[in-house]
Amino acid sequence: MLVAGAALAQWQWVDESGKKVYSDRPPPITVPERNILKMPRGASMPHAGAHANRSAAVASGEADADEQPANQDDQDLKARAEAIQKQQEAQAQSQSAEIAQKNAEIDKANAATRKSNCERARGRLAQLEPGKRVMTTDADGNVGFMNEATRAAERQSVQETIRANCN
Repeated sequence: MLVAGAALAQWQWVDESGKKVYSDRPPPITVPERNILKMPRGASMPHAGAHANRSAAVASGEADADEQPANQDDQDLKARAEAIQKQQEAQAQSQSAEIAQKNAEIDKANAATRKSNCERARGRLAQLEPGKRVMTTDADGNVGFMNEATRAAERQSVQETIRANCN
């Protein structure tokens, strides 16, 4: 049983470019605590003192020049994430419009098929009126006339087709 593979990537965080990073080592100090997604059991936040000191320096107004780029990076990351989300929403709307258009085309084709089926079924029903002789051909090619039982079954089938297609 291989347990070593699972032990290799115990840390997980989001780096400054927005990518998930998996590692057996803690993230660098430049990674904010909120970007650390997973850590080994029993481990404390890496550089917790450094993060706390940096937070205290920001609160007291003593933040160094390195703090500004981190905030700018956070803002840039947020802006990129929002841009990606807007792009995905636009793609989803475009795909929805394409699907709606294809569905409309399919509905139109189905309506034309139903109309054609309806017209053929009504014509066939007129041929099957009682008192008319209807010619048939069997599997061997022999020509004969439809008996009343066959005519009734055929009329019922044609009427079902009319109910399904003529509305």
